[in-house]
Amino acid sequence: MNTGVENLTNTSTKSAVEYAQALFSNRYVIRFIVAMWITLTCNTVFYENLNENVLVSAGLLLFALNWLIISIFSVGRLFKPGLILLICISASVEYFSTRFGIMMDYGMLQNVLETDVKEAADLINFRLFFHFLVYAALPSALVLFVPTPKSTIKRRVLTYTGNFLLVLGLLGTLAFMHYQTLSGYFRMNKEQRYYATPLNAISAIKSHVKMKLKPKATTFTQIASSVAFLPFSEKPTVFVLVLGETVRADHFGLNGYERNTTPNLSKLPVYNFKDVSSCGTATAHSVPCMFSWMNKANYDEFTAKNSENVIDIVKRAGFDVIWRDNNSGCKGVCSRVKTEKLYEVVTCEDGCPDELLLEGLPKLLEQKKNTLIVLHQQGSHGPAYFRRSQQKHKTFLPECEDETFATCSQQEIINAYDNSLVETDAMLSSVIELLDKQKDVNTGLLYVSDHGESLGENGVYLHGLPYAFAPSSQTHIPMLFWLSDNYQKDVKLDRTCLNEITAKPTSHDALFGSLLGLLSIDIKTEKQTTDLVTGCRG
Repeated sequence: MNTGVENLTNTSTKSAVEYAQALFSNRYVIRFIVAMWITLTCNTVFYENLNENVLVSAGLLLFALNWLIISIFSVGRLFKPGLILLICISASVEYFSTRFGIMMDYGMLQNVLETDVKEAADLINFRLFFHFLVYAALPSALVLFVPTPKSTIKRRVLTYTGNFLLVLGLLGTLAFMHYQTLSGYFRMNKEQRYYATPLNAISAIKSHVKMKLKPKATTFTQIASSVAFLPFSEKPTVFVLVLGETVRADHFGLNGYERNTTPNLSKLPVYNFKDVSSCGTATAHSVPCMFSWMNKANYDEFTAKNSENVIDIVKRAGFDVIWRDNNSGCKGVCSRVKTEKLYEVVTCEDGCPDELLLEGLPKLLEQKKNTLIVLHQQGSHGPAYFRRSQQKHKTFLPECEDETFATCSQQEIINAYDNSLVETDAMLSSVIELLDKQKDVNTGLLYVSDHGESLGENGVYLHGLPYAFAPSSQTHIPMLFWLSDNYQKDVKLDRTCLNEITAKPTSHDALFGSLLGLLSIDIKTEKQTTDLVTGCRG
């Protein structure tokens, strides 16, 4: 009797095991499980931002859409690599969207692909490793152990086609059933598409590939038919343009911030613009845009890369142009002028202090010829803000020393960020001091940041959100300029006019024309440019 029960139990157990093995060996079941996994575990921010009235319907639609995407990317021999790639991409997006509040779009993908090793190192930590272990490694292991089907190709094709049509039908049915509710909701909440994973990543990759596949221009476009320097003095002009990094306007002391993050600049006769908008929310977009002749509304990356920018124009005017870089590169802007990649000369942990830009600068400033020197800062690049300031400039304590922000309060994050601004203030004032000592040349300085930064407001950190949805902290940036007494006297600039100009709203769109105006360079072009300075000449 006992033997019979034991045999029955063993048979039942064996059948259950065999059934489980057969179930998890079925590719269509695995596709279903992976779609469910990604939909439920890698779309946290998507669900958090949904209205509760559409939570269920939107979730079901997202699952059906993910199931369809997974079916497309895992056909035939692409089954294992396709699924694992989608799992890893989804896990990555989930981590950074929940940790830093990012939106995945073309601009964010461009930032990722153009980030150097030192910047990426800030983000690699145990928290990220553990996240990947749970959200990517474990489900990927399940996929790896799925056996290769032994059926004929014809049977596999027919089965896959039937499954694909089933999924497509499910998606169509859900879309039809909930169209009235969801169409209006997503039309009014367009930002939600940047949170739907992995659709957001796939869309970003598609845009990036499309950009890369554009045919290369056969000619380089000169936008100015003629370029001429109009001397306003017997003295040569030596000008410094400082390109800031990740500085938001409302934390800049000169703009009325409650903390004095610009203690040195506040004592100098600088012209400070209080309301300036950036061209983008990330370096990869903002830098080539702000130096191009195009404005934010009509900027095109392909056109910008194949036509001359304001740096090229200054060089054509006979200026000696030098780009000194302490960041990760100039994004193509300086490719036709002399470039010094200081970050490659000196090795520092996660980037060198911007004080490095001062080394060798006095010798360059002593040149008795028309010169433009661009200093590209490390600035306030996050998330390791604490590494952007030296000990002597750490005014606000305690500061966050955790790149993930996991163990820091928001105030500690702000303290570290504000200290990086104090560092920038010290560097700018040092450059101005060096310029002011040059008596045989006319000197000047223009400072402008590329974009701003979020510091935890509404759960959003860092930068790079799509411009339409980005908070002002990411799009409003500081800009100022300083001119030596000789410069202002010789060029006959009206101080009252300049003060009036700086009080009005402006943007990166004005950099091209205004830099030429400050340098007294005249161009003949059909392009529309904005010059804030020339109108203030006496």
